Amino acid sequence: MKRLYTITLLLASMLLSCGGGKGEAQKQKVSDGLWTFDVTKEYPTKEIYIQDIADVDYIPLETNDSILWRGREVLYLDDDYIVGANRNNGVYFHDGKGKALNMFNKMGQGPKEYSDMYKVQYDKKSDEIYINDMFKYYVYDKEGNFKRSFQGIEDKWYSRIEQFFILNEDELIQYNYNNNHYTRVSRLTGEHLGDIKLGVADSTTTLRFKKNNMIFNTIVSHFTKDKEGYIITSFPSDTTYLLTSNLQLKPIGVRIPPVSSQDVPVFLLPVKNTPRYYFMSTIKKEDSFPTKAYMMDKKTNQIYYLKDYFKNKDYIGLKVHLDMFGPAVLANLPNNVCVQSLNITKLCEAYEEGKLSGKLKDIAANLKEDDNPVLMIIKFRE
Repeated sequence: MKRLYTITLLLASMLLSCGGGKGEAQKQKVSDGLWTFDVTKEYPTKEIYIQDIADVDYIPLETNDSILWRGREVLYLDDDYIVGANRNNGVYFHDGKGKALNMFNKMGQGPKEYSDMYKVQYDKKSDEIYINDMFKYYVYDKEGNFKRSFQGIEDKWYSRIEQFFILNEDELIQYNYNNNHYTRVSRLTGEHLGDIKLGVADSTTTLRFKKNNMIFNTIVSHFTKDKEGYIITSFPSDTTYLLTSNLQLKPIGVRIPPVSSQDVPVFLLPVKNTPRYYFMSTIKKEDSFPTKAYMMDKKTNQIYYLKDYFKNKDYIGLKVHLDMFGPAVLANLPNNVCVQSLNITKLCEAYEEGKLSGKLKDIAANLKEDDNPVLMIIKFRE
């Protein structure tokens, strides 16, 4: 039986200021638990090795004739499963130690096949894989057995839905770039259950713009997984929220100045929320869409600009990306975990050049260039 939820906006006062000068760690003034981030401020940089704030492990994915991981995306990871996807190769499963289990690819033109693999989500509790080809959802179990499909919302909405996530056992949430709304969708039928509107959208609150008779646009994610649900925002919203699994909407932070006050908007987007650290990125609405990555230490209330990202003590020259485009965060993972897939060719070259150490060096000693990748598992400490 479908459960009905009421979306609740928990109101809190927001103190829109922060102290500190250029070159100093910026302490965030917090009111009722809300942080404030100034998108115009120059925050200090800091050289950080990922091992200084997280425990790092490496898992080589077993290679066999049937499972060749060419995935751009790790969908899920726990002690039992590692799930990945690639639009050309399908969905594949390894166990928690990297042993190959199974894969499936249902791309085709049949009624139980998807025409393209645009976004994929795995829900272990229901044992369901959701694949969106931008026009329809297809649902399978982890063995690739078809369970159902649904059209969802009308095509005028659905054709522009680029991102979605599974919120609870009844609903998934889509982000609609046409109107900057989050759309609630029944996981069983595709029924439109309502919208979550953050801010008032207009032509300026989007990354799309025209210059010299050319259209510029790019797609970014507006949400990230949290232990209570998802951290979400939208282009026109100055506030970042926690959307809980029972559909409470709780403000957690605010950006200044208001996006509506900027001639050239700079948007603030969530990347990762761990027990101690909050990672976010800015993206500017101009040629090449310049981005910057930031880390907020919630224990010290300090913010740093991650100019050169994180370094890795086990791999000289490797940059660990934590931004809206970074391979370390393209996943529906526990809120303290990130994963980065290490390129095998570059890893073998680094081994030959003496740039590796520890467990990673031992793994690389036995690699071949056509092997499946090695996953770097990052677990942030509290």
